[in-house]
Amino acid sequence: MTGRVFVVTGGSQGLGLAIARQLQQRGAKGLVLVSRNQTKGDAACQELTTSTCACKFVKADLGNAQQASNVIPQAIELMKDVGPITGVVNAAAITERGNLMTTTADEFDSQMAVNVRAPFLISQAVAKHMMEINSQKQQQTRRQCSIVNISSVAAYGGAPFIMAYSTSKAALNALTKNNAAELAPHGIRVNAINMGWTVTDNENTLQTANSGPNWIQQADAGVPLGRILRPEDIASTVGFLLSDSSAMMTGNIVNLHPEFPHGMLSLSATEDECQR
Repeated sequence: MTGRVFVVTGGSQGLGLAIARQLQQRGAKGLVLVSRNQTKGDAACQELTTSTCACKFVKADLGNAQQASNVIPQAIELMKDVGPITGVVNAAAITERGNLMTTTADEFDSQMAVNVRAPFLISQAVAKHMMEINSQKQQQTRRQCSIVNISSVAAYGGAPFIMAYSTSKAALNALTKNNAAELAPHGIRVNAINMGWTVTDNENTLQTANSGPNWIQQADAGVPLGRILRPEDIASTVGFLLSDSSAMMTGNIVNLHPEFPHGMLSLSATEDECQR
């Protein structure tokens, strides 16, 4: 990450902030955090600003197309004395409970706007910027540029009570693969992470209300690897996908959900266990 500049949406709290912290710890020269909450954004940037890392905040409602489109131009301006943007993490997302029968058109549209349209608009704008900074360079001296989209295992279908969210994440994965194919000749890689059950601030609030204060211990006990995901697990994978260590990876959807091996219907080793 040394000397590079990154934009992280949803970067003022939870998963986005965990990602920003790891990027700073790994040597990022500049960070632009994007969210709706000015107070949290300012606090996060105050925490992350050091003598070697500049951190700036962009307030934006990513459900608004114009504001989403303006994120990268603002970030470029804020980082003009630091360096070009070579990495973006589309981590911001919203979810609302609702199945086929209960989800309203507005609820469906709002989740598609934040979870799919915003990453599309941000990727479109930053790709133009990345292409410009690489246009005058030879193939061997082009900057490594990378976009990482935070998706979900729900993209494979999801539970009926998060129908619109699941649909939006499936669309985000298609966007990832499509953009990867288009941008590869320009030295821009695009990958996504299908994250599983994760201990975030919002998940903790929801599960504590529904299952009690010991839900984390109960959830961890039910996973063969010993625990469900923490934000730092996803942040480490993001760091890998942004770095030169993954230089030959693009168009990949990385499955990161220790609850079950992808494609397996059951974790039971025998038929008898499955029946029980």
